[in-house]
Amino acid sequence: MDFPDLPFLRTFVTVYESRGVTEAAARLHRTQPTVSYQLRRLEETLGAPLFERRSARLVPTPLADRLFRFLGGFARDVQAVLQGDAEDRPLEIAAVSGFGRYVLFPLLRESESLHRALTLRYPSAEEVFRQVLEGQVDVGFSFRSTVHPRLTLTPVHEEQLVLVAGRTWARRLRVQEHFQDVPLVTYDEGDYVVGRWLGHHFGRRHPHWYSTAHFEELEEVLEWVARGRGVAVVPGFCIPKGRGLSVVSWGKPALTNTVHAVQRTQAPVRPAVAELLARLRDGRELPAEVRRGRSPRSPAP
Repeated sequence: MDFPDLPFLRTFVTVYESRGVTEAAARLHRTQPTVSYQLRRLEETLGAPLFERRSARLVPTPLADRLFRFLGGFARDVQAVLQGDAEDRPLEIAAVSGFGRYVLFPLLRESESLHRALTLRYPSAEEVFRQVLEGQVDVGFSFRSTVHPRLTLTPVHEEQLVLVAGRTWARRLRVQEHFQDVPLVTYDEGDYVVGRWLGHHFGRRHPHWYSTAHFEELEEVLEWVARGRGVAVVPGFCIPKGRGLSVVSWGKPALTNTVHAVQRTQAPVRPAVAELLARLRDGRELPAEVRRGRSPRSPAP
């Protein structure tokens, strides 16, 4: 079998993501017959179909799924090299929600050079890794680490993980020993954060707690906590002022968690990505509450 022509691989990746020839042709700035022809030539080279047509959508075959995973951004990288910087296409970013909403978005919003063409998504940490591997985004950001031969993780931010409470619960938990049978407000991917916080303060013998409510995003979590319906472990930078929320601190050193930029190993780095990472590491353009790294103190009893 001959190696497929490189433009055919790029076409395949776009059709796979779009699940249709019409949308893929628009993204590639080509005619639909050209896209269909290139896809057919690739199938002839491979000796097997890549898609099945069901209603108005194309459904990938198992071979297409394997090929897409194998390419892992290769076709995108080759296209970027052939076309130069290709800075006219949007900068595509995948970031875990808390970091994306409270740190990354404000930075992008204030940057004239970075917000001109932008796509910012908030998937789970595992989905961040997958999207970077498959070349769906230019860079990802995750508060969790991973080891993969095709991924490079670079530390770009340190966040503090804190216990936040309303006035009543802050007074009840002035002493660490009082943390027993406490209602926690949890959120998606919060298990990792809660586990780290409990291990930091209590070691292996965790006190009993229970989930009193669960939400998808931190905004709802903080609203629930502000109403006195429980406490939560969150990144310190997301706590709003003037809501009666305080950090419960027992005099222990701050618990920090590293946020990593996730990129494909040895893939071309777009200038916009390099600029974004440099601004994150510099930190001077971050929101004041993030830059200071300080949290409100617990109220006096």
